[in-house]
Amino acid sequence: PKLVKYPYFVRRTRFQSLPVYRDTKNGGTRKLTIVRRVEGDLEALRSDLAQALGENSHIVVRKISQQLVIKGDCTRGVREWLTKKGF
Repeated sequence: PKLVKYPYFVRRTRFQSLPVYRDTKNGGTRKLTIVRRVEGDLEALRSDLAQALGENSHIVVRKISQQLVIKGDCTRGVREWLTKKGF
């Protein structure tokens, strides 16, 4: 297997699960997907995720907290994509 180096890294939690979470706002009408524990180039991760999820996906980068916030509930797709990438 060929080792690929990405400009970003998503560190797993202490229970070895991926830090991808679902958040609900506005009394359950607004669903968000949050990717935490990101190290490195957040913009590169955002653009790679946008290609994987579709160009119409709305992804916001929170630089201070090192998080990505994706509009909509796509936790399963993000987890599968991160697993496929080797994180």
